[in-house]
Amino acid sequence: GTAVGTAVGTAVETPVQPSVPDTPATPAGDGAPGPVEPSAPGVATDLDVKALQDAADPMEDARTGADTRSPSTPSTPTPISAEGFLVAPGGEVAGSGPRWRYTIELEPATDLSLEEVVDQVTRSLLDTRSWAATRTLERVADPSKARIRLVVATPDTVDRLCGQVGLRTNSIYSCWNGRFAALNSWRWEVGAPGFDDIVTYRDYLVNHEFGHGLGYGHVGCPGPGEPAPVMMQQSMRLDGCAPNGWPYP
Repeated sequence: GTAVGTAVGTAVETPVQPSVPDTPATPAGDGAPGPVEPSAPGVATDLDVKALQDAADPMEDARTGADTRSPSTPSTPTPISAEGFLVAPGGEVAGSGPRWRYTIELEPATDLSLEEVVDQVTRSLLDTRSWAATRTLERVADPSKARIRLVVATPDTVDRLCGQVGLRTNSIYSCWNGRFAALNSWRWEVGAPGFDDIVTYRDYLVNHEFGHGLGYGHVGCPGPGEPAPVMMQQSMRLDGCAPNGWPYP
């Protein structure tokens, strides 16, 4: 929820604690062989003896170049969404309370690892300080069954997704567009001023945009030195608050 310009003001400022309606949230800024003839009984020929020797000598295969390895099991290809995003497989169900289904997706052009993105997002969402504290979160593999589609995408793609609902992210910020929690891959990699480590920033980025998907708007800093509310626009400024990535720190 860090879209710039007049779009920022469209997010309704609501506290982090209220219950969330079941209706989707409004936009907010910030992918057979034939038979074999049996051999006739009798004395073994030189060829038969040679074959037996070869079978008993595994090094012979190496010398002749024969490949006797069992064929490997082909890996299951990663699904691709209609938008061209890699879609992570379904995952664990965690938390308690109203159930919210979500996806974790990645635009291939980011050159990021889907496995690493999944590990980070899962850490951010399923921590006891995160939204799972008051909700049941379930990762699904089918985007059509998800209420929130979280995607890490290139700045251009995030600009396009956010622009669909009139939000300007200027290749810098991320947003919630009513369907996607669209995370800017540049921000994902570099973080923001005031954050000492990238992991804390990613916790914030994931939980902030996911929070918009749950129905929360922007809030301000409660006071100097206080933990910044997760729905504060921390990518823009901290206003004296300490950086924080958790809804319930």
